[in-house]
Amino acid sequence: MGKLIKNHWARLIILTAATYQILAAVHAFFWPKLFFDFLTTNLDPVVRPTPILQIINLLLGFLGVGWEWPLPIFINASANCHSCGGRNALRGTSGNHHRTDNNRTFPHPTRPSPYNPTSPPSPPSSIWSMFYGLLAGMHRSIEARLVVYPLSALAALLLYQGTNAGLYYLIGMGVYFWAFSEGEVIMS
Repeated sequence: MGKLIKNHWARLIILTAATYQILAAVHAFFWPKLFFDFLTTNLDPVVRPTPILQIINLLLGFLGVGWEWPLPIFINASANCHSCGGRNALRGTSGNHHRTDNNRTFPHPTRPSPYNPTSPPSPPSSIWSMFYGLLAGMHRSIEARLVVYPLSALAALLLYQGTNAGLYYLIGMGVYFWAFSEGEVIMS
C-alpha cells in the first residue's frame, strides 16, 4: 500500500477552507454578521457599516487559494535559474536568461562577483530575482503556512458565515503540523 503524503492532504483541506472563506466573505457583504454577536455588540463596527472583516477574509481567502493552487509565477519561481542549479527560472527559456546589454551578460544577482570597477551596476532584474526567490521559498515552506493560516482561521472564525472555513483551517493546520513533525518537504 502507498504512504499517505500529509502535505498534499493538508493542501486540499486548506484549498477547501480558502474557497469556503471567499464564498463566506462575499455572502457577508450582503448579510454582515459576527459569530460572537450574541455575547457583545462591541465588534459590530468591524462588519457594518464598513466591511473591514469581510475584506480581510476575502484577501486571506485569495491568498490561501493562490498559495495552495499556485499561479504560474509561483511555479516558475520555484525552479532555479540555469546558473544556480542547472534549471531555468522561466520555463521554456534556455541558456543564461539574465539581463544582457550589447551581448554582455550581467553576473548572477545572488552570487558575489569579484570587484571590477568597470563592471556595470547591478541590473534592476535583481529585484525580480529576489522576488522570485521569496515566492519560491514561500511556496515550499510549511513553516510559513503554519504562521499565516492561524490568522486566516481567526478571521474566518470571527465572521458568522466563515465558521466552517475556520474549522477547516484548523484541521488543515493540524495535518500540516503532522507533516512538518515527520519531516515532509513540499516539492514544487
